[in-house]
Amino acid sequence: MTEPSLQTDPEQNRPQAEGLVFGAEVNVEGSGFSFKPIAGFELEVDGSVYMYSEDGNIEVSMVGGELGEGVSIAELNDALASEFMENFDESDLIEAGTDTIQNVTGFLNEIRFVNAEEAGKGVALICSPYLNQYFFILIIADADHWDRRGAALFEALKSQIRFYPQFRPKVEQAEEDIHPDLTVETFQDIDLEDEFVLHIEKGDVSLLLAARTPDPRGSVTLTDVTAPDGQSLYHFDPLTGQLDSSLCSRPITGDHGELCFFFPRDNQQGLHAGDYRFSFSATPGSRLEEIQVIIRAGRALECQAVDLNFWVAAEDPRFDTPEQVDAIFADLRKRLTQHLAPLSLVPGQFEIFQAAPEERELFSTINVANDLADCSYMISETVANDRALNVGLVQTLTESVNGVDVDREAVSAGIPGMILTSASPHACVLLSWSALGSDPDRLVQALIEQMIAFSGIDNPLDKGQPLTLNREIAWRLRRHPLFYDAP
Repeated sequence: MTEPSLQTDPEQNRPQAEGLVFGAEVNVEGSGFSFKPIAGFELEVDGSVYMYSEDGNIEVSMVGGELGEGVSIAELNDALASEFMENFDESDLIEAGTDTIQNVTGFLNEIRFVNAEEAGKGVALICSPYLNQYFFILIIADADHWDRRGAALFEALKSQIRFYPQFRPKVEQAEEDIHPDLTVETFQDIDLEDEFVLHIEKGDVSLLLAARTPDPRGSVTLTDVTAPDGQSLYHFDPLTGQLDSSLCSRPITGDHGELCFFFPRDNQQGLHAGDYRFSFSATPGSRLEEIQVIIRAGRALECQAVDLNFWVAAEDPRFDTPEQVDAIFADLRKRLTQHLAPLSLVPGQFEIFQAAPEERELFSTINVANDLADCSYMISETVANDRALNVGLVQTLTESVNGVDVDREAVSAGIPGMILTSASPHACVLLSWSALGSDPDRLVQALIEQMIAFSGIDNPLDKGQPLTLNREIAWRLRRHPLFYDAP
């Protein structure tokens, strides 16, 4: 059984509700969380947690579990809260935006209810602390008690909850049949003191790697890459800041607990048969929960296709009518084909996903620093085709520059980003509909620019020149695992 991780958290320092005392930590078997119960409360633990005060003023429910593929945690929040409240005389769930627990952002519902002619209030919060995992907490009380102590009790109890990874992503052997040109492997529990050795076969043309820590707030840094012939391709010392690299001019780091790496990045280097050796460092006290590797084989000489998943969270009435949605994306496909076809690239399958109302409300306006990773998680959990570029069409993109919010046309969540994963903070590109929706040609150009950035392709032009698709960049894209031989 995985033990709860020992980590400090600023929420521990928040004032607790007056008079509350917590007991010894309880690990909820197979749920991915532990907690400290409120002293004096009745406690039932059976896969889930139910606590209540003897006077009946307060009830608490907590449950954790595996998050199924494509399941919206916002919808799951509604379903779990409704299930708990189904025997009350009247109850209403009110969307209340987001809240955090142990620095993990989740969806919040306020609850209003009537039972036996007595009014009550409460909250329900759900989050996804790790890949493929959710946690849900609900607290209700009679209205008077809630107004006096409810919010403080909620904050105090949140500080007594700990998460740990329980539901690791399953490695599907069938991937080899679905994608015969790809080898997909996941290596778990990597010691940071050891080198990670990756064997490359003759005929392999590119690799895409994601190194992940169990802490979604942590950082990961690549410190060494050594080629099969023993040549150092990259060395970075985090303590001194010294970088010696033939791969890049800046250290390769990752935030939100994930680092992504693509090789080769330019036409001057190739992937050679033999053992490549990698070393990493991470946030102090952390470790590598897993490394996922995608290796593509083949010469990629034929026309190459790329599939696209479009996740729509833009405020435009045209997206409310199926006929107009079809017309928008038919025109986009036509224009995208005109740009790609001369370079033996073509758009493949299009899939369009409409954001749920609560998702649209939260993610139609995106601040790059605060919301991009959460939006990427949301999209990657929604889509079905994971060998595809996830494209979010949001209403507005903003970025803080010198303390001032400025508008952005487009952004990539990862440079490079990651594919073939059910949840990643680096799994999408976003386009601002307010900035680009009225100019289809510019929209397509921005999409191509972000596709190149997402693929981790270096700009062969002079620094400062725009990143535009040309034969050299197309040659590199053709070998990326995002692309495949066009049918």
